[in-house]
Amino acid sequence: MCLNQNFRIHPIPNSWYRVCFSKDLRPGEVKPLRYFNKDIVLFRTESGEACVFDAHCRHLGAHLGHGGEVKGEGIQCPYHGWIWHKEGYCNHVPYPHTGNNPTVQIGKWPVAELNGTVYAYYHSEGKPPTWEMPEFPEFSAGEWVSAIQMYKRNVACSIQEIAENNSDTAHFSHLHGTRFGKVLSESLELDGLIRTHIASYEVRIPLLSRLLGINEFHTTYQQYGLGCNRNLVSLKANGKTVLEWRLICMHTPIDKENAEALCVTKLKKFINVPFTRFLVELLTKKACEEVDKDAMVWDHKIFLENPPLYKEEHSINQFREWVEQFY
Repeated sequence: MCLNQNFRIHPIPNSWYRVCFSKDLRPGEVKPLRYFNKDIVLFRTESGEACVFDAHCRHLGAHLGHGGEVKGEGIQCPYHGWIWHKEGYCNHVPYPHTGNNPTVQIGKWPVAELNGTVYAYYHSEGKPPTWEMPEFPEFSAGEWVSAIQMYKRNVACSIQEIAENNSDTAHFSHLHGTRFGKVLSESLELDGLIRTHIASYEVRIPLLSRLLGINEFHTTYQQYGLGCNRNLVSLKANGKTVLEWRLICMHTPIDKENAEALCVTKLKKFINVPFTRFLVELLTKKACEEVDKDAMVWDHKIFLENPPLYKEEHSINQFREWVEQFY
């Protein structure tokens, strides 16, 4: 949809996206969801496999997420009791009928479960994924402490706008200026479907500066498709790493113009678990405050197709060229 030559609304990119945390989906549980401008249903079979289907029964259109029940390795429609096997076919009709079970298939989405997360793969033409989400070691290694709080809110912008944010380093000093100082170094690596942006900034977090002497924020920002980015952060004191922090952001399109923004954080154990817990909650609170500043802009901005950029803003154009492969 083009409103003028310099503005457009993006379609939903083809990518893996978070639909649920693993801990929030018990065996036998059914969840109705609205993502990708579609109604879908998420459920976990009795054996423990997470599945995502199109929400509406292919018999007479009942929503499987409202009243549907897990039966063995499938989900039963609340309307007539048809059971849809996890592979997408109907394997049980509970009343007398002539002929075999129907051959019609319900829409079944590719699902991956790792990093404590259930991911679903969206493709505008229903094609299978050509790449896999990687495992992040901080989700399984015992030396990492998770924050209890997390950032989660809906924003009124496309998923590309959110993903582009980290490429726009010029906004850091103005929008986030109270905590970020000048850029000390910056580089960009493109490896097919993974984009890595490496940068160091002066950082001003008074409490951490007083406690630990921290004065530098070094981040390796890895973008996996359009649905997940992972910040590998080293907080340094005079060049020496003091804290290792992870900020993992998993954003999911609700439709073309709205998305669910979500961030979780982890901190490598430092001194002891209680002190690490204190630090990770402090860092998460500060991170949430900064993401809220971004979200305030996202909620009201438009996407300009050909913005007047300075050469120092070249990473924005590099990002836009890289992201075209997901459409």
